[in-house]
Amino acid sequence: MVARLPGIRFSRVRFSAARWERAYRRMVRSAFSQVPFYRDQWVRAGRALDEPLPTPCADLTGQLHRLCPFAEPYDPGAEPSPWIGSAGDLRAVLVTSGADGRAPVLEVRRAMLDRRRLGLSRRYGVLLASGAKVMHERRRRELNEPALKLAATAGRAVVVGEREAVAEFLPALADIETRVVTRAELTGAGQNDLVHDPYLGYFAARAGCGHVHLLWRRFYARVVDGGSLAVTALLRRRPVLVDVMPDGVVTLSRCPVHGTPILGVTP
Repeated sequence: MVARLPGIRFSRVRFSAARWERAYRRMVRSAFSQVPFYRDQWVRAGRALDEPLPTPCADLTGQLHRLCPFAEPYDPGAEPSPWIGSAGDLRAVLVTSGADGRAPVLEVRRAMLDRRRLGLSRRYGVLLASGAKVMHERRRRELNEPALKLAATAGRAVVVGEREAVAEFLPALADIETRVVTRAELTGAGQNDLVHDPYLGYFAARAGCGHVHLLWRRFYARVVDGGSLAVTALLRRRPVLVDVMPDGVVTLSRCPVHGTPILGVTP
């Protein structure tokens, strides 16, 4: 029987700091018992640890095989990279930022992704930015055509990506109703709508109240090392990410409007 790493879904309950902490503790126990990356921390320490040593996201490069459970190892020859990002996380940040609805979502990426929908009712397409890994510019334009056609057919679109990358496509979308949702890593979150990390994916978004809300149903966070954010993916089984640190200095507090966790980030 394949072991399953536990998560907890909060979709029908109000935020509870105690419940949130318990979900984190369950992930810590599972990581130490089932995942080589975290088991090795015990070996290096020479003792059982209460929680993982916070790991900078940059140090996760080349560690994918060690971040998957013993019972479900990563096989690059049989599956796509788990770093491609979760459709659920993208849906969640769009809802938080107020960009929910049925308009197609066009995500500007550096590599093509075989994904057609975000959920049952929302279409999805990829726009390859300049510098994407393709054979030549003509091929990049060909790969972008389906997403642009999707937007033209609907007459509207939500375009997600880094600010400069999104701007590249605005002339082609000039004749349709377009909402731009910008993303950045934590260090640039103060001027953007969504917070994104190459390893964690989307984990926070600016809500209508003006605050940057952590996706607390999907992620746990704590502040360590004088302002570094240590983030745990509560619903992700492969790769298992516990106490990983994106670049940036933050504060973690409660939204005065919603009572849920928010990040204080510098512009």
